[in-house]
Amino acid sequence: MSVIESIVRRSPRAAYPKLVEVARYIHGLNPKSHERRHAALLATAGCMTGEDGEDFERAVRAEADRIDGDSW
Repeated sequence: MSVIESIVRRSPRAAYPKLVEVARYIHGLNPKSHERRHAALLATAGCMTGEDGEDFERAVRAEADRIDGDSW
């Protein structure tokens, strides 16, 4: 049995969300994950240009102060 399998088997079912959080953290440690995220960001940066981009920016600025952190 691998280390990962033993951790999963010994963890109570209620700990599943924590196991997912740990798995995501471990996945994020892989340098390739960072490179893929960076490449995706670069590929989509500047997709909205001109009037579309300006409209989006105005909408974000107008609504940003209206976010209610307690409603999450």
